[in-house]
Amino acid sequence: MIHQQRQYEDAYTIDFDHYGIPDRKISDGLRVNSKNILSIGSGAGSDIWYLVNDNSVIGLDYSFNGLKVGYQHGIGGVVGELNFTTTFPFKDKSFDIIICKDILEHVVQPLEIIQDVHRILRDDGCVIISVPNHFYLTQRFRLLLGKGIIWKSIGINHSKNYDSWNYMHIRFFTYNSFKRFIDHAGFKPEKWFWDFGTLAHYQNPDMWIEPQEIKIKDGRSLSFRGKIGVFIIKPLWKTVNIIFPHVIRNKIVSFAPGILCAGFYVRARKQIIAE
Repeated sequence: MIHQQRQYEDAYTIDFDHYGIPDRKISDGLRVNSKNILSIGSGAGSDIWYLVNDNSVIGLDYSFNGLKVGYQHGIGGVVGELNFTTTFPFKDKSFDIIICKDILEHVVQPLEIIQDVHRILRDDGCVIISVPNHFYLTQRFRLLLGKGIIWKSIGINHSKNYDSWNYMHIRFFTYNSFKRFIDHAGFKPEKWFWDFGTLAHYQNPDMWIEPQEIKIKDGRSLSFRGKIGVFIIKPLWKTVNIIFPHVIRNKIVSFAPGILCAGFYVRARKQIIAE
């Protein structure tokens, strides 16, 4: 078992809160019904547990422990190692929504994988893609200081488990190269999700606060981290959004996402080729 896989297998042996960490950007805040959904590199799929009641959801991953947790929450599991094959075991145009979050940076042939995503996605479907940006402002300073390209941000420090010779990220995208990548795969961006630094995705407070609020409604006690999230982070985040609204932050970051945003998160659709 490779170092990366061992890290993930260990991570999915912890007790998972059944509320998950819902990523509402996947549905863009809308109700999603009667859709066939595939999450590639799903792990435990805690970001999409909220979709399982009204849709058919499948997760593909090489982590048996991750798939086991996902199955306990209604996600069908398919074992797959994306560095051994770039062809998915699904028929053409099988899915309405395909999620490919934080996985393409881990694989040898990301373009071939996303091209097969194009094959199994329905013509009117959409794909959700996200990759980290190792070249945003903070990371550029780290590179100048000789700290290397290994990811480090608030709450995330990959150098604790990895070094340059066994790092799990093997593909690195700039904003312009990511746009070319999407185009080569036959997709056209429909919506970019921008915010400063890691706020667009990795440390988006909304994803972490929501399950804590649901626990309160259900009469369950909060962990120490949960209490910090609800009683400290939530009011601060609400204040930030009042003083500096997301619509304005999104607009500013969109002018220079390669420097200001720590990741690229996009919803895309198939390019329409005129006959």
